[in-house]
Amino acid sequence: MPDTVDYTEVPHLQDILNYLPINPEDEEDIVNYVQNITNLIAINYRYGQYQFAYFGVHLLYMTYIYCTAWKIGKIEPGRYKDAIVFARAYNGRERDLKIEEANSVFAYSLMPEKDIAKLFKIIELDKSQISQVGNLVDTRNEMAHASGKFEILTEEIFDAKVSSILSSMDIIHRCMTRLIRTWYSQILLRFCKGEYEGYEDPKDFIAEQMIQTYKLSINELLLCNEMSVSSLITEHRGYKVKLKAFKKTVEEYCQEMEFV
Repeated sequence: MPDTVDYTEVPHLQDILNYLPINPEDEEDIVNYVQNITNLIAINYRYGQYQFAYFGVHLLYMTYIYCTAWKIGKIEPGRYKDAIVFARAYNGRERDLKIEEANSVFAYSLMPEKDIAKLFKIIELDKSQISQVGNLVDTRNEMAHASGKFEILTEEIFDAKVSSILSSMDIIHRCMTRLIRTWYSQILLRFCKGEYEGYEDPKDFIAEQMIQTYKLSINELLLCNEMSVSSLITEHRGYKVKLKAFKKTVEEYCQEMEFV
């Protein structure tokens, strides 16, 4: 199989990838994991194996769920630690479950998938949307059993099923907006104050701290790009030049990467 497959023909796939980490260089190897799944989705879709393509899409969806839970833990550690009191592992994996300070987004794979969405109460995801995460898990599970028949036989059904996943991701992302904006304002000020040793160039800080350390997605970076720094300038006039320069660098970075 070639290293990459053209996946542009798969409905909604690029939109889904825009919610996943941009290019994290770490031991988890998220990039290769996502790329391999993306290739399998494209191949199965190309040959009309729509149900198997959907299984791949759901793997990307759960990766997004894991990444979101991980970011909540990094940005809101206090509320996160209170919330994970409920956390339980699959039977026999109790000793392996380490999500209090998870060093991997895949640490959440040891939890029942429906339980993870309970963390999203922190970002004010409503009960119906938390239930929707569970419904999508149930849908995948039902189709994964050897029932002797396939549920997704046409492009139209595939499109509808994937649209439901994309809709859930979009709603969760919108609930994460407040958290990302607050976090971005905080680290931006800390950068301007010189609290990040060794970083003088905003571009290095964006690439290494924002994108790598926090595993930002394209959509999350674009959210930062859309934010105005005027209120920060009003409150911290001494950093006006640095804030404007950082804002410009984020815009240029997004343009260079062709995110806008």
